[in-house]
Amino acid sequence: MTKSVQATLIHERRSKWWWTLATLPPIAAALTANLAPEPHGHWSEHLTSVGLETAQLALLLVLVSMLGWRTLRMLLLIAFAVVIVGIVVQVLGNYQVAESIWRTTGNPGFGDGYAAGHDREELGTLLVIVGGLSFAVFAGVGRRVPAWLAVVAAVMVIIPPPFLWPAAGVLMLALFDLTSRPRPVATDLATDA
Repeated sequence: MTKSVQATLIHERRSKWWWTLATLPPIAAALTANLAPEPHGHWSEHLTSVGLETAQLALLLVLVSMLGWRTLRMLLLIAFAVVIVGIVVQVLGNYQVAESIWRTTGNPGFGDGYAAGHDREELGTLLVIVGGLSFAVFAGVGRRVPAWLAVVAAVMVIIPPPFLWPAAGVLMLALFDLTSRPRPVATDLATDA
């Protein structure tokens, strides 16, 4: 087996593995929902969002670090930073709501920090939308990804709704960028030296 064939096989295996990581945020949400103490209510929905958003945040940071910060243009980095800040604000808002009505059934509609938490979560959602759309546009215009994929990513910033799964389009673009370009394999690096 030649080194180029071996490198291609390794790249394909890594690509499949990276795409399976996209299932982590929904899995984290399901685990959070199942582990939340009874009685469930509106608070547990916000706690589930905290689980999904935290997993999405970690996954996005890992993917962009694997891409290499230096490989991204400044506009992409700024858009990505807006997305990250938005997700952090969403997590804080959702946690604040969950804490304010902890373990109450239904949706009481009030509590210490209830309204402020919802406002914070909405601000985070707005930041995620602005940053995600900007990221998709800059990635497409900068030819980092094909134009059709940038359009699909822009739609995925809005569908699924960002309060349910923030920055799904950014996640897709980061995964595509990471898996579409062959990365050097250890044997390739050794032969280059």
